[in-house]
Amino acid sequence: MAHVSLKKYQQTTVSNAGEATPYQLVAMLFQKLLDNIATAKGAIAQKDYAKKGAQISNAIAILGVLEGSLDHSQGGDISENLSALYTFSSEKLFEASTNNDIELLNEIALIIIPIKSGWDSIPPEEQGKVSF
Repeated sequence: MAHVSLKKYQQTTVSNAGEATPYQLVAMLFQKLLDNIATAKGAIAQKDYAKKGAQISNAIAILGVLEGSLDHSQGGDISENLSALYTFSSEKLFEASTNNDIELLNEIALIIIPIKSGWDSIPPEEQGKVSF
């Protein structure tokens, strides 16, 4: 039964992504990034290193997408700072994976959570102005 529920969730997520606005897509990426980090922590605790590796690889890929979506021509210092944070986080994710370091994963999540919170707090009337 759980397998069927998981498949339904995955289909819904893919379906929602196809209909999402650019703002919603970024919000979904932030949430998935944090989910990947949390799942990787659990995998390390359970000594499931293949799962840990897959989750961290997915998290690094998401950071790459977020970094690639920055508009440096309009974003100024904000986009430069976000780019640096995404690069730093990617490097630390790799380090955390290599060392099976749950505490480092916690530190990375603490970097991403305020960025996600800031994104989530964009007023609805401004969300439509987000473009890539």
